[in-house]
Amino acid sequence: MSDSVLRRATGVFTTRLQVLAGLLDAAETQWREKAESPEALLAARLADDMFPFPYQIVFTCNQPNQFAAWCSDATAPETDPATLDFRGLKRHVQDTVAYVAERTAGIDDRVLDRDKRIDLPGGRFISFTGHLYVDEWLLPNFYFHLVTAYDILRHHGVRIGKANYMAHLAGRVRTAKAG
Repeated sequence: MSDSVLRRATGVFTTRLQVLAGLLDAAETQWREKAESPEALLAARLADDMFPFPYQIVFTCNQPNQFAAWCSDATAPETDPATLDFRGLKRHVQDTVAYVAERTAGIDDRVLDRDKRIDLPGGRFISFTGHLYVDEWLLPNFYFHLVTAYDILRHHGVRIGKANYMAHLAGRVRTAKAG
């Protein structure tokens, strides 16, 4: 695969899932330092009408899982967020990274020539070209749930900031030469 749409999407999913894993590690470490269990975060949510924290993690992972399954004509793994403890959430993120790597190896952009239909509640559906499926459905949903998980952690006192969220860029940071 060259620097294709699918390679870029795979890279975004993989690096941001690694960021999410780092956020979960920070939360676990900080809560244990306070002699509290990170399990308390499982009921955390930003608003009463929003899904709680485990759902945000699973929904974040659903996008790359669905992407990888679509690319390889497979069925995406399904996980019930209510069954996961904090360690299970961390494992789910790592399993998603592995699934994406396995399922997208050798895929080329011809997959984007296929349409994707998504069934919605109430007997409705939406159809996308492959490009629109990636750009208008998968990536926006992925970032929505990733940021919501980040916000829940911040709201509940986990000391993380933009540098943690942007950790995927750490290898690109350089020091300017004086002069």
